[in-house]
Amino acid sequence: MDLQAQVKRLRQELKQSAHIQNELDRRVFYLKTLYDVSKDIFSTVESETILRNFLLMAMGNFGAAEGVILEINIPAGKIQHFVQVGLEDNDIARIKSSIQQRIRQGNYSASTGNAQEMLPPDLLPTSFAFVQIFTVESDCPGIFGLGPKLIGEAYTDNDRELLDTLVNNLVVALKNARSFEKIKKLNRDLAAKNLQQQKALNELKAAM
Repeated sequence: MDLQAQVKRLRQELKQSAHIQNELDRRVFYLKTLYDVSKDIFSTVESETILRNFLLMAMGNFGAAEGVILEINIPAGKIQHFVQVGLEDNDIARIKSSIQQRIRQGNYSASTGNAQEMLPPDLLPTSFAFVQIFTVESDCPGIFGLGPKLIGEAYTDNDRELLDTLVNNLVVALKNARSFEKIKKLNRDLAAKNLQQQKALNELKAAM
């Protein structure tokens, strides 16, 4: 094999090695992001804290300067949680107003509604490069969005796949939080009933 052929082969091998290294770096980054975000959101059972931690971690890992995540309580007819970073006041007001209007118009109900109709992607500013609609329960839709990356790169298919996975984990964490809140409420109700029963028993003893 002549020298020119050897140089060409070495260049091809170096190029292939660089590609493999980049792929390994990407996979390590995705695994680390998945681990860090999941560990953070499963460390608490407060929905507001879960949403805030999730948004900040996602923005930090993908280098976005803007982000928003919100959750709607359909039975209560209101926005249950609204967490944002970097949005203009007029954008915040527009998003909230649009959602409240849809709720008042009855565009969504717990039995027949559709989260995609309730929270269309164009609800967020046009500058947002990633938007994901999710549903915690049939009566609890939500929307998550990230602005463009600070480095100017677009979100790749792999980025979107990772974000989809992160949102799925977020939904699980929010469901756990809702279950925990229901258990706390049941415990409070039970304690109140026990207190009433004890009071009635004391009154009966006094009367006897």
